[in-house]
Amino acid sequence: MAEAKRKPSENPESNYGVEGFEQIFDGNGITNGDATANGAMFADPYMQQQIEKLFERFGELVSLSVDQRVETAKTASQLIENQRQLIATQQILIRLMERSIELTRHISSIEERLPAVFELPRLVESLRQRVAQLEGVEQQ
Repeated sequence: MAEAKRKPSENPESNYGVEGFEQIFDGNGITNGDATANGAMFADPYMQQQIEKLFERFGELVSLSVDQRVETAKTASQLIENQRQLIATQQILIRLMERSIELTRHISSIEERLPAVFELPRLVESLRQRVAQLEGVEQQ
């Protein structure tokens, strides 16, 4: 069965912890003596000067903080770009290493055939002599 609708309590402000809230707007909660005493503190020229200096210093600190955040963002951006360049360089290096391995294999195969190439002049000379001998041609 459906639950009956709740009825609001008679004093809803007490549920939210705002007792005395209406007194602020009615003016009953603040006395004029307190406001005058607090205002008198700011009326002192020395205090006013100190407050202005504090606000100036606070403004400088905020500005410095913003500048540092901007510099941090620039540094982070530069770091990201450097990492991209590093990755690209590493990829190029990998390709070069692969090409180097291919060239090394090719050179090794050539070196294996090299002794036979060096023997070619003697082999050609030997064949020339044999052909001449078979044909009966005199050698010079």
